[in-house]
Amino acid sequence: MQSIFSKALSKAVSDHIDLSETRRETLAWLALLVMQHGTICLWRLAAYVTTAATTDSVRRRFYRFFQYVKLDGAVAARIVINLLGIAGKPWVLAIDRTNWDFGKTTINILMISVMWNGMGVPLIWTLLPSAGNSNTRTRVCLLNRLQRAFPGLKIASLMGDREFIGERWMAYLKRNKIGFILRLRENQHVTREGYDTWTIADIAKHLEPGRKMVVKGWCRLGKNPASGSPTVRLVILRLKTGEFLALACSGRPRRALENYRRRWTIETMFGNLKTKGFNMEDTHITDREKLSTLLVVLALAVAMSIKTGVAAARLRPIPIKKHGRKAWSLFALGLYGFRKIFATAKTDQAFVFLKQLLSPRLPLKPLQNMGF
Repeated sequence: MQSIFSKALSKAVSDHIDLSETRRETLAWLALLVMQHGTICLWRLAAYVTTAATTDSVRRRFYRFFQYVKLDGAVAARIVINLLGIAGKPWVLAIDRTNWDFGKTTINILMISVMWNGMGVPLIWTLLPSAGNSNTRTRVCLLNRLQRAFPGLKIASLMGDREFIGERWMAYLKRNKIGFILRLRENQHVTREGYDTWTIADIAKHLEPGRKMVVKGWCRLGKNPASGSPTVRLVILRLKTGEFLALACSGRPRRALENYRRRWTIETMFGNLKTKGFNMEDTHITDREKLSTLLVVLALAVAMSIKTGVAAARLRPIPIKKHGRKAWSLFALGLYGFRKIFATAKTDQAFVFLKQLLSPRLPLKPLQNMGF
């Protein structure tokens, strides 16, 4: 079964990655084994490769792969977009960071995900050189890389939390006609024509929990903003906790709160990369180029898992529990379904399933034929 998968994935990525057949086979092994065993520990995965070579030999092959193969987020983005079948369509993106420490080394990843069927899929990223927030220059470079990878890129909206604000950043987004919905801090000063400069907390101090308000007219952020600084619309919701959820958006604010809820998909995606899926934080890799190559493997694994889950849910909807939430996520449904296929499916069935999974189409019929 591993041979079938490695051949299918190798063929699927050959148009996007300039690697030898052996390197593509190693990439396929890694993606499959990560999905099957839920870990990225290379020394553990090596024991599960179906080959006559010794486990030590396979480990060395894995280590050489990360030593000599350099893949970045742009490579992953092209493969992921092809798998999801959304090339040429407007994308809803989310930007966020995840970080952890391994010994004395801080691993800090700035990532953009694309939202697909209510789930976040890794799209492009950069490894930050130190701990702490990203800056405008780094974010701009990341989006520019994405636009170079997709010259006709259409971004419907970009979501970000309180880290991703600032005059230069918003000016860049407006200049490039990228719609955005960004969360503001409560102490953010807002300047409006005909009004005093107030903080978000002052503007909405009379707002009751559960109520929202749309601030009238266009606003500029800061105590003394320049006349050429970008203008935004504001919407404020007082949460049941008493905290304010304040959003700055580039367009109509009425649906900003509803749309911003989708930003949570990137938080869920980080969970899928970590404890809910592939335990990314278990890696002992600290070199930034090697980590980027590992993220390409994980991006493929996330995309294939979610796509399998979407197809399975189309055939048999996920049950809703008493508390109103789904019994499991599309990622979990797809990941466990994928494992089941490779444990029980016949060779010809698995081949047909993979052929469609690794194309822009959903593998509905192959799943149906296997009793999903």
